[in-house]
This record gives sequence, structure tokens and C-alpha cells, in this order.
Amino acid sequence: MAKKRTTKLTLAIDASVVQRAKLYASTHSTTVSGLVESYLKRITTEEAAENAAEYGQLPPVTQSLLGALTPSESDEIDTDRLRDAYLADKYLHD
Repeated sequence: MAKKRTTKLTLAIDASVVQRAKLYASTHSTTVSGLVESYLKRITTEEAAENAAEYGQLPPVTQSLLGALTPSESDEIDTDRLRDAYLADKYLHD
């Protein structure tokens, strides 16, 4: 298996934040670098997914499911009627 290529990165972070991050990392069996990498992977993946959805670049399976559950006008639920029936049953039932 090929070794993962890494790049060194210098950040300016408040000292108290660094101390809390080190404590958190040690209690979660990772490093501060691992936390930062995990966070950056997550936000860049989320952003890529949001951009893809916004511009219609969804995976084919997801794209094929769009609109699959859109009800037709005749299938729409009449919530007013359901609420009225529920309230009538609850308060007017002998």
C-alpha cells in the first residue's frame, strides 16, 4: 500500500484553544493534526456535495430519485380535514 502523502501546515491559533485541542485529541486517541485533517475533509466534502446539488451535479442514482415522491394534486393530504376529524373525535366523542 502506498504511503499517504502529507504536507506541513503552520497555523496561528489561540494558545488556550491549542491546549483544549490537545486534551481532546489525547482522550480520543488522535492528534491535533488528525482533528484538523478530519475537520477539513468533512467541510470540503459537505461543501462539494452542496455545490453539486445546487448545480444539478448529483450522482446518477440520486438524480434518478429526484421527484420520485412528489405527490400529485389528487394525492395531497387534506390536513385541515384530518385535523378537524381528529378534534371532533377527541372532543365530541361520547
